[in-house]
Amino acid sequence: MTESEMIKNPWLMFVGGLMIGLVLGYVIAERQAVPPAVSLAPPSGTSAGSVSQQAAVQNPGSPGPAEVERQLGEIRNLLAQNPGDARLLVAQGNIYFDAQRWEEARLSYEEAIETTPDDPNLLTDLAVVYRNLDKPERALEILAQVIEAAPDHWQAVYNRVIVLHFDLHSHDEAVAALGELEKLAETNPQIPDLSGLAAQVRHE
Repeated sequence: MTESEMIKNPWLMFVGGLMIGLVLGYVIAERQAVPPAVSLAPPSGTSAGSVSQQAAVQNPGSPGPAEVERQLGEIRNLLAQNPGDARLLVAQGNIYFDAQRWEEARLSYEEAIETTPDDPNLLTDLAVVYRNLDKPERALEILAQVIEAAPDHWQAVYNRVIVLHFDLHSHDEAVAALGELEKLAETNPQIPDLSGLAAQVRHE
């Protein structure tokens, strides 16, 4: 299977009949909320359905360019009144993320990290951005940072498996990371069924 055949969209891969891709640090109910004063479309979160058994991130209802700019304008106005507000910066990054404007998402997330450097969810989302910027090595570094500080952060471990196996083709390391993920799954019911991912990783 060629790389082009594997890529379903910038952060999903269709592999072996399953949608396999990175998961965000924030699941639907946990991802950074936009302040109530701003009326924005909710950011995308993880989705586990009949096709995405590997908790692949999906983005089915992204707003159009005009709506994106309207949302960004509201955030910018609030940032002008509250410079450096981490929640606003993350909300801005989420809008860029959902619009697949990866470099702008990176800048927003990294500015937010200046005031919240230890947020594992934010760092995990930043790692996804770096992967979409074709910088898997940097993504892996960030994921390692998250896992060192929060070994039970399953999204980071999951994404580490994906980057190691599908991007860097470090299959032995991917198998080891998968083993760590499977141990977490024994006590964490939030982790989706890993059988499809395991079959792909161990097949190599």
